Amino acid sequence: MKKILLTSLLAVFAVSGAQAADFFVGGGASLNMDDTHSNVIGISPEVGWKYNDNWDFGLGLGLNYNRDDADNGRYFYNVNAFTRYKLAQFGNFKLLLRGDVGAGFITLASENEALDGETAAMLSLSIAPMITYDVSESFTLYANLNFLGVTANYQFENEKMGMQKSWWFGAFADSADVFDTGALQIGFLYNF
Repeated sequence: MKKILLTSLLAVFAVSGAQAADFFVGGGASLNMDDTHSNVIGISPEVGWKYNDNWDFGLGLGLNYNRDDADNGRYFYNVNAFTRYKLAQFGNFKLLLRGDVGAGFITLASENEALDGETAAMLSLSIAPMITYDVSESFTLYANLNFLGVTANYQFENEKMGMQKSWWFGAFADSADVFDTGALQIGFLYNF
């Protein structure tokens, strides 16, 4: 499956006839530490293609680890396809909408042997704003504003983890999370 995905991605880039300057690599990082002693650390590498001045397309991975006081850990990992559309530009700053569709997984690391290594899966679709700043022609900084947007998720059943099949839809704007580092993801892009 990995070979098919990689081959398909390379074929899309090759067939597009885009110049080398139309590709980018990069990623983001997030850290959330709160007063309940629940800590989340995450990274999200990505690769993409600039279709034109307004549209970008790409693939990304998400890897997160969460540990709480109960000494239980959860690994979150996902793969997603994304597109970004430029809404406005003010000098080197850009306001974009980012749409993601992907699959995610949660694996438990628990002292309870019945739950240790148990994995649950979900599908997701989301749209959220982001801000970018072009430091140079090759280097861009960005912030995903994950505290504002819309999302839809489908969760698969996992009896051991007590998870039922379910759909979840939401539109959210939570100003209390503006400076929550779990909801604000900062990253960079290197443009070829």
